[in-house]
Amino acid sequence: MTFLEFSKVFANDRLIDIRNVCTYFNGMDRRRLYEWQNRGLISKIASNYYIMAGKPLDGQGLKTVACQIYAPAYIGLASALSWYNFIPEAVFQTIAITTRRNKYITTTLGDFRYHSIKTGLFFGISVVVRDNDHFFISDPEKTLLDHLYFTADSDKKETLAGMRLNTEEIRRIVDRKKLQNYLQLFVSTKLVRAVRQLTEMTYVES
Repeated sequence: MTFLEFSKVFANDRLIDIRNVCTYFNGMDRRRLYEWQNRGLISKIASNYYIMAGKPLDGQGLKTVACQIYAPAYIGLASALSWYNFIPEAVFQTIAITTRRNKYITTTLGDFRYHSIKTGLFFGISVVVRDNDHFFISDPEKTLLDHLYFTADSDKKETLAGMRLNTEEIRRIVDRKKLQNYLQLFVSTKLVRAVRQLTEMTYVES
């Protein structure tokens, strides 16, 4: 297999899984990968995953990468809060939630942080498909609950105030019934208190 043959098939892929390459070409000599990396034609992102060199990724692209290189995973916490405009700060790493162990992956594209959650709480996920990107992200209600769940003392007013949440966007987007239904699945008294504080803050009745 030549690089021309490889690129004709995979050049438009956001992220290249070398296992798919091996399947498509019925096996390959992996020494080609080292050769192409040395020539600056491809870049390794994580085990088994590569991108075509010279193709920088925007935020959407990074989210697509995050959900693939350590699956199963969905974009969450600060990255999802920013996506929904629930926080004013820019987020300089891609943060995801997984049922696997906590992990931090540093790549030439950027940094990816994964927080572990138990399988029973791996729900409330939406799919975003835009252009060449396809990634999973917690929906608005689950985003808030995950954030409160992982934040120490989130049931305290001063902690919530320090989050600087965009209450106007929360009021506009969040489905209160869905929020309460999701809350019951956590079975957490701390989270119940935190949501009560949050609803008071956002002028939403419990």
